[in-house]
Amino acid sequence: MKPIESSPSSNRRIRVATLSDVAARAGVSLATASRVLNGSTHRTVRPQLRQRVLEAAAELGYVPNRAAQAMARGRTDVICLIVASIADPYFSSIAAGVSREAHSHGLRVTICEADGSDKSSLEVIDDASSQQAAALIVVGGTIPSTPVVRNALSQFMNRTGSPVLSIGTSDLPTETRGVEVDNRAAAADLAGMMLQFGYRDISVITAPATVPASHLRAEGFTHIVRKAGGTVREIIETTLSRQGGIDAMNHILASATRPQLVFATADIMAVGALAAARTAGVVVPNDIALCGFDDIPTLADIVPSLTTVHIDLEELGRKATRLLVSPTEPIPTTMPTSIMIRESTPNLIISRA
Repeated sequence: MKPIESSPSSNRRIRVATLSDVAARAGVSLATASRVLNGSTHRTVRPQLRQRVLEAAAELGYVPNRAAQAMARGRTDVICLIVASIADPYFSSIAAGVSREAHSHGLRVTICEADGSDKSSLEVIDDASSQQAAALIVVGGTIPSTPVVRNALSQFMNRTGSPVLSIGTSDLPTETRGVEVDNRAAAADLAGMMLQFGYRDISVITAPATVPASHLRAEGFTHIVRKAGGTVREIIETTLSRQGGIDAMNHILASATRPQLVFATADIMAVGALAAARTAGVVVPNDIALCGFDDIPTLADIVPSLTTVHIDLEELGRKATRLLVSPTEPIPTTMPTSIMIRESTPNLIISRA
């Protein structure tokens, strides 16, 4: 068999344009070319020279080195987003908003998961610092508001010069900015509506104390119920997950009598509660009513449809990111909410009439 001969063109090496090539083509120093193409927080370049460098880079097909850019600017183009679980539709919807808004401004997003402990939180903050992140965005309830974590966030800002932004919470250091949800008020509005529907015997499923937003929702809901003379049977703390909702609902259904209504402070727990009821042969809403909070996309496939508090989760992520990329833009920092009444909480007053 005759050996296959390689063509001369297959052995030709393609030379990639370097920053030195760009500087030579533009007739400027290497430092000037670097300031234009890699960015600099300390020196500026005259418009005429900047234009020459950009034209030379385009002609040569020069691709900037991201590592060099980071060294020149003292930070990367990466935003670190801290969430509890990317598998949770609440966090993934917010992450989608952050990612899409960041991409439109030439930024990239790294998603880090934290389990709510000091140790996990300090690890992700340290990682963001070592990456020279352009910003750190924390979704509410992901990291605890303990002195050691708050101090770590302040140190991150001081060390990197990068901001920390929050989504859905205000329990971070005072130097941070963010977009909040008035969790207490929104849950109170939902409770008022449930009282109007005739529900006065209620149990609540909430996340642990490390998730402040969840506790604010429980407080807002139970305050209105008790103020109206209703009964809050119990407030059950569980993990912020579908399994947590299953465990809590199994506990509720084990009682000799059931409450009229169960309020889960997050939809992911309400979905678990609904699954537990179905497994136990308890029909929602005929045997027990159920409502949640967040209006996660998963609810589109849930039967019966779930009453909840609607938040535009993707827009929540976009707004927080715009605070970073457009700090002078007048962006409202409180996200509006609305009550979505669905099949899981029929109006008892009307049905009795």
